[in-house]
Amino acid sequence: MSSLSVLIVTTDRNFARGLQSHMEAAYPGLQVLLANNLMMAYNQAEAGQPSFAFVEDGFTKLPEFEMMLALFTALDVRWVAVMDEATSTPARNSSPLLNVGAGIFELTKSDSPRQFVQYFDMMIKAPRKNAPARAPLKSAAGNTDFKKIILIGSSTGGVEALRNVLVGFPIQCPPTLIVQHTGKSFGSGLVSLLDRICPAKVVAADDNVPLQTGHVYIAAGQPRHLGVTPRKPYRLRMKEGPNISGHTPSVDALFASAVPFAKDVVAAILTGMGQDGAKSMLELRNAGATTFAQDEKSSVVYGMPRVAWEIGAAQKQVPLARMAGAILQACKT
Repeated sequence: MSSLSVLIVTTDRNFARGLQSHMEAAYPGLQVLLANNLMMAYNQAEAGQPSFAFVEDGFTKLPEFEMMLALFTALDVRWVAVMDEATSTPARNSSPLLNVGAGIFELTKSDSPRQFVQYFDMMIKAPRKNAPARAPLKSAAGNTDFKKIILIGSSTGGVEALRNVLVGFPIQCPPTLIVQHTGKSFGSGLVSLLDRICPAKVVAADDNVPLQTGHVYIAAGQPRHLGVTPRKPYRLRMKEGPNISGHTPSVDALFASAVPFAKDVVAAILTGMGQDGAKSMLELRNAGATTFAQDEKSSVVYGMPRVAWEIGAAQKQVPLARMAGAILQACKT
């Protein structure tokens, strides 16, 4: 059983030590990874790629848990929420992220160690997904021979949505700029996660970087707004300033920067809470850009795309499964 590993995410030291002891006794050679916060848990999971994770239910209520869910999905890590007591209300009852299929079972700290061992045993022996196909080798340098620039904004539920969209992009995709609302500590994790699974090269957005085909530039958890310089050759522009539409970086700031060359732009708003991006997307559309919004059925939170659709900013609503194709097709015209 030396190939097995388990991640335990909890702030309760006594619970962690007790569970670790019982798991190691049941599975000699089992590697146990411990974390008392989500940043530590993310790093442990990324490096150790555990077979399973026990996650204190309180952590699943945090916005940053979306990143953990995306990593668990990418690595095919099974997991279960652990509540303090049987009368606790599970996070999945109120979290739209957990209501889409993850975390549908719970254990409690008062359950016997045998129940934890049995659950672990059942889940690691259950049929697993087919191994995810490896992305093609990354392109070497890219070039600037492109017709369109892709701009994407997303928030709650956006990490998984971005995974679904970007895996459908080819190695030599048009330059793609993304603003994703996430916790300050999780921007680099999002970049490495998407770069691992996507054919194109995914990097953190930085100031004065020239746009290249085959590259996806992510602004997430950064203290600056992402934009594009108004004249060719286009470059990234990172600008400090107050929140725009309640966020830094802001989707509205990104979209607004591209209005001067809107005819070269394809923009999309994915799942998310609030209305960031809708106002500037309308300006983009009026100036000649092609614009899309994720449809209600496939959105975890139908907030940002709803507003974009209702004010006429989005020309078309598209299911998540067809979003990559719609964006790429628009880039050919």
